Amino acid sequence: HANVEVGLNLRSDRWAGADFWLQQARPERVATLEDLLQRCEVVTSGIDGGGLDDLLGLVAVGRERETRKWLAWAHAWAHEIVLQRRKDIVTKLQEFEAAGDLTIVKLPGQDVDQVADAICKMKAAGLMPEENAIGVDPAGIGAIVDELTTEARGIDLKQIVAVSQGWKLNGAIKTTERALAGGDLIHAGQPLMAWCVGNAKVVPAGNAITITKQVSGTAKIDPLMALFNAVSLMALNPSARGPSVYESRGIRFL
Repeated sequence: HANVEVGLNLRSDRWAGADFWLQQARPERVATLEDLLQRCEVVTSGIDGGGLDDLLGLVAVGRERETRKWLAWAHAWAHEIVLQRRKDIVTKLQEFEAAGDLTIVKLPGQDVDQVADAICKMKAAGLMPEENAIGVDPAGIGAIVDELTTEARGIDLKQIVAVSQGWKLNGAIKTTERALAGGDLIHAGQPLMAWCVGNAKVVPAGNAITITKQVSGTAKIDPLMALFNAVSLMALNPSARGPSVYESRGIRFL
């Protein structure tokens, strides 16, 4: 990530968690999905986006065995058509691709397959809860649900949760910012996520707040929304299912 400038747009209508985002980066502990799986006793994931003009974001949030801190790792996918339609962010997307945090696909469906591959890594490690394991945006996510629940993938439908968006996401947003402020949520320090966090705009909605793609304008926040989806499930305090495949193979990461 050394070649990508990291910074946040700390505007007046920013998300409160942005103030603590950079200081909670711990790439030495959770640089990859494999690092997260090795360190954690249970993992939830969030998925958001997927339209041709959107990023498709996947975030894994794991509860670390020794500390019980939450570790977060993200990846995103974009269709080649975005490079034609969104000239204003092409350079950013290419930087994220070079950093390894974004995959640009040629055909719709390739991104869905790769998201399912990552989810199946979590399943194979024995770290996904039996219920409420994968939080998805209810809109436009049908192809991913269909792929995950195929016989080949073997994900049970009860492990997939449609996470309500808009003001109903307020609890997950607040939980995430409090976890960041208290040092209980640490992350991989990925430039992609720093950019998304900086893009997010908050709008009051009664006693709640909302962060939506519409409010945040043309800049992308899909991976951040995926983080909120994953946090909403980790906040349910899922039970660990037992030793992970990494421990059973004698390669537990300390």
